[in-house]
Amino acid sequence: MVDHEQQDGNEAPGAVPAIAPLTARGASRRRIAGLGVSGVVMTVASNHAMASLVCKSPSGALSGNLNSHTPNVSCSGVSPGYWKNHPHSWPAEVQTSDLFSPLFSCSNALSVMSLMTILTPQKIDTNKVAMHIIATYLNVCSGRISFLTRQSVKAMWSQYNSTGFYKPTDGAAPWNGAQLVIYLQSTQS
Repeated sequence: MVDHEQQDGNEAPGAVPAIAPLTARGASRRRIAGLGVSGVVMTVASNHAMASLVCKSPSGALSGNLNSHTPNVSCSGVSPGYWKNHPHSWPAEVQTSDLFSPLFSCSNALSVMSLMTILTPQKIDTNKVAMHIIATYLNVCSGRISFLTRQSVKAMWSQYNSTGFYKPTDGAAPWNGAQLVIYLQSTQS
């Protein structure tokens, strides 16, 4: 076999050149980059430790956004349980008695339930997607998270409701209900 690598004259033939050790940031980026599309759904012990990866739109979370020049974003969403137990904290434009269907199109039993009712787990909401969509929507409306828009949260629900999965970007593997909930939970403190 022929060695096609150039020698600089200071190395012994066949010697492996020295490689500088990775910095902590470089090692972290390599781990994230190694996840690829299939590794986007993660369980994270500390949301704050992964905030730079998770506090992004779903397509941004897929890419891992390895650029260190990201703008500051609000990433302090709260859980469905918080919104259920703190109705006085709801943004003025969303009422606890509002029905699900005017905000999130659907034709099943969820359509006639109030947002507050859906914040309690419902049998029809198998993976609790509707429950977490409502919390995410309230988080966006209240300014707790700024990397999603009201329309993008509605689009997540619409696609999931009509197809049974959510595809964060063209070419990405679709997320089932459980995977979508993992992403939505990761936006919460």
